[in-house]
Amino acid sequence: MRHFLALEVLSGPGRGAPPVIKEHPGNVVARRNDPATLNCAGSGSSRIRWFRDGEEVTTSSEDQRSHRVLLPSGSLFFLRVTSTRRDSDAGTYWCVASNSYGTTRSKNATLIVATLAYDFQQQADSSIKVLVGESITLPCRPAKGTPPPEVTWLRDGHQVTNSSHINVSQDGDLIITRAIQQDSAQYICRVHNFAGARQAPPSHLTVMTPPWFEEQPSNTSVASGASVELGCRARGSPSPTRVTVADSGVYVCEAESEAGVATARATLILLGVPVLTQRPQHLQVIHGNEAQLRCHVEGQPQPLVLWCLSILDKTAVLPPGHSRSRASVSDDGSTLLLHQPAPQDTGIYYCWGINSGGGVRGRAEVVVVTALPPPVVGVGPKDLPVAPGGMARFSCEVVSEAAAANVTWWYRPPAHLPSSQLSQHSHQPRTSLPKNGALIIKDVRLDDAGIYSCHVTATTGSIQQEAVLNVVEDTTPMESPVLPPPPSKPHVQGWNQTTVQLSWLPNSQGSKVDHQWYVVENWRQGWTEWRVADAVITQESCVVSHLSPGHTYTFLVHAVNSQGASFSSPWSDSVTTKANPYPTLTADQVRQVQRRLSRSLVTLTKATATATDSVMLSWSFLESVEDWVEGVLVYWMAEGGGAEVASVLGSSSTYQVHNLHPNTPYTSFIVPFWHNIEGTPSNSYHLTMPEDVPLTAPGKVRVMRQEEGSVLIAWSGVSTEEAQGVIGYMVTLSNNGSQVTETVDTPYLETRNLLPGHIYTVRVAALTGAGAGPFSTPVVVEGQGLGRAVAAGEVLYAPQQSAWLAYLLIPLVLLLVLGAVWYLWRVRHKAPPASPPHAPQLYQDPSINMYGGHKVWRPSDSDKDSSLSSSRLLKPDQLVSEYAEPRLLLPNHTAEPFATTALLAPSPPHTSCCHPSDQSAGVQVNWAAILPPLPSSPPPVLGLGEPEQQGTPPATCSRASQYDNMGGVEHYRRPCDASSEHTYEPYAQVVPSDRFLTFRSLQRCGDNKVPVGAISVTLANHHVTTHTSSTSDKTTTHLL
Repeated sequence: MRHFLALEVLSGPGRGAPPVIKEHPGNVVARRNDPATLNCAGSGSSRIRWFRDGEEVTTSSEDQRSHRVLLPSGSLFFLRVTSTRRDSDAGTYWCVASNSYGTTRSKNATLIVATLAYDFQQQADSSIKVLVGESITLPCRPAKGTPPPEVTWLRDGHQVTNSSHINVSQDGDLIITRAIQQDSAQYICRVHNFAGARQAPPSHLTVMTPPWFEEQPSNTSVASGASVELGCRARGSPSPTRVTVADSGVYVCEAESEAGVATARATLILLGVPVLTQRPQHLQVIHGNEAQLRCHVEGQPQPLVLWCLSILDKTAVLPPGHSRSRASVSDDGSTLLLHQPAPQDTGIYYCWGINSGGGVRGRAEVVVVTALPPPVVGVGPKDLPVAPGGMARFSCEVVSEAAAANVTWWYRPPAHLPSSQLSQHSHQPRTSLPKNGALIIKDVRLDDAGIYSCHVTATTGSIQQEAVLNVVEDTTPMESPVLPPPPSKPHVQGWNQTTVQLSWLPNSQGSKVDHQWYVVENWRQGWTEWRVADAVITQESCVVSHLSPGHTYTFLVHAVNSQGASFSSPWSDSVTTKANPYPTLTADQVRQVQRRLSRSLVTLTKATATATDSVMLSWSFLESVEDWVEGVLVYWMAEGGGAEVASVLGSSSTYQVHNLHPNTPYTSFIVPFWHNIEGTPSNSYHLTMPEDVPLTAPGKVRVMRQEEGSVLIAWSGVSTEEAQGVIGYMVTLSNNGSQVTETVDTPYLETRNLLPGHIYTVRVAALTGAGAGPFSTPVVVEGQGLGRAVAAGEVLYAPQQSAWLAYLLIPLVLLLVLGAVWYLWRVRHKAPPASPPHAPQLYQDPSINMYGGHKVWRPSDSDKDSSLSSSRLLKPDQLVSEYAEPRLLLPNHTAEPFATTALLAPSPPHTSCCHPSDQSAGVQVNWAAILPPLPSSPPPVLGLGEPEQQGTPPATCSRASQYDNMGGVEHYRRPCDASSEHTYEPYAQVVPSDRFLTFRSLQRCGDNKVPVGAISVTLANHHVTTHTSSTSDKTTTHLL
């Protein structure tokens, strides 16, 4: 507790008088919260008190919380000056000194608390423009303050002083009278008082001068035929540097004299460079789905929009309304539609916009995939130990950029009971499913323990993750892990057939103290899940190797620290592992060249027609491009046609285009390139080729009578390809040395100039602006029919029909008839071939392979009792009929169709010569009367050791053949039914394992039956005839 001592000042000589004020308080201005002092001193006073606005001031001696202190000298000290609505130190103060003889009051003093607001009441605009000589006022109403703030103006950082045409008003406005160009500057209004200073935003004043001509066109006298140049240069502030499109129009020049007035007109067309208002976007589309690329170009005149397809053919440039393969362009050219794109349509597509003012291009990459990546669980559920009554929260945050994903939760009790789905509207009010995919269980109970699965499904795939909930007593709540933030989207820096290089950026919100690393995952078409490509990466780039060539991959990155993995990054752009299109360039070189070629580098300066079918194109480069432009591609297109291109290497600046069509509009432009990288197209040049005379003459000239003395001459027009701008036809009528020529624009002429009894020659030629083409074949018309009465429409002359077809067909028919007669005669008189002295090697082998496989022919059972062996089969000296069976030597094979053979030896060579009257060689023999009948049973089933089918085995005959397996070692059974009637059902067709063409493979081409007919095959000196029965599917082969 403070104690103050009141001093009683006793006056010396004047004892017993009131006190005297020696120092009166003065006015004080103080900022809020600053200290301040009001002085007061008196003599002969025993006590000093202070008053504010008539009320005594409470000091700290009376209230310790007061910030006002009465000093021993009598002055009033403010620890901090306050200025609030509840308490303010501002006011009028005075002090009173008193003793036992009276009181004395000092003079009044004012304490002002200085303030200054931040916002100006009024300020000048940020940009002001005024003409020279005009007056301008820059307003500045300062912010409110106490005491009122003072206003000063700064011009380019220096304080403005009043002059003859610049002064600051009492309100603070800056007034400029009769502005001059030097007054253009930046002006700032600045206010200040004891509380501080404030500064308004700067205002830019521009004093403009109207445009004026530094050089004007003037009247000039020159010689006739000379050239004249009218110069015109303008200046002003701002400088008039260019004209606008609005200045386009028709300008008229009039020349007047006493003889009259001549007027010349000129049209001014200002060209605007095309601008891409909508660029094509990169696109990833599933195979078979339609894809659209949009590109909108504006300019004056309206640019021509072209689409360059992603193929090696440089002529694959589609104008509006055209299509090629699976690509088509809309009529206005703004949309490229890919119909059912295939993976080979993957690539870079360009949108070109060209007009006479310049060119522009847009670039988009289209990736056609057979599938899109499945969803990814960015933050999945974790195992949780929770005490009863606590709360469990499982996370399941999903990333699915390709399709919308749906999250469901399933619960499975620990007792291996079936799983049940959890829903928001289930009977468990303690369970909630927020929109972020999480699962929250409140008031956990013992029966809540179990396995909780997060199932994520989308049209692109599905994925699930599980977590276990353990409900235990006295468990410590787990702290939420601090996971690192996800990195940026990975970018593909380069690739080849098996490797992809990636780079990304760390998240700026991540902590640099905690050590972290990265995990890269990838997905390719055909996979159902994402797979880890690299698990430990300590830097923001990596090279993923051992990839499969020809597949499309997508990548993502996780940041990992000691607490766990972050949310996944955005997915990378899809990349197909294939050969780099620029094998000789690095990735930096490709980006640098693409950046340079994206600018306009070349301009087409001139296109001159050198002939009716050729044009000379000239161009120039806008800057030095020797190091990174190898040449240019010269494009030209006929109106309504496709594009043609030529490559010009080196620094050449001209190229002559040949084989153009006369009288046809063409559009040409230039595209620079470096290696396989193409640049921005140049401006276009439109030129219509000169006209040329027609190449062919009209045909099919006809002359018909119309009425008395009137004749109609008609002809067929010239084809579109050969017309070359036909504007009419020229018809000449010649008679006895005189000639009459008439011109018409229709393919007919009606004339009355033909006189009866005269002979006329009519010729017709097509006309163009370049002249007449060749005349048609002269047509001679006799006028004798003109004087007689004939029916209207009678044909007086018509071209004869061509007889070349008849002349060609008659000799051909005669040759065919003679050839057929000669062939029949030769076949009928052909002698049978003589037997060779020795049989070919085919008959020396006892086992003749007829199929090219492991099959041999066996003799029939009819010969089992004879001494004949299988070696005499197909011998030329044996006349005994035999029954042959195919013997299968391969396991798991069933029987094939069987055949019977009858062998007849040909007549000896000397027979025909000894009996010349024998005409047996030319006689048709009835072999049906000689050959044995068809066998009644099919070939036997060979016992090859195959396991029998389940069920009742087929009935077999017990009789065995002595020719089994050529040695009798093995036996076979023959299937038969109960009545011993053989059936063909057990003989199933078998495809040979060696895949050679066999009879059975031929059967499979039809109905597994041999067609009705006969097949003749020449085998050595025997004739083999095979007869096939369609009723019993039996085949009999007779060797003659």
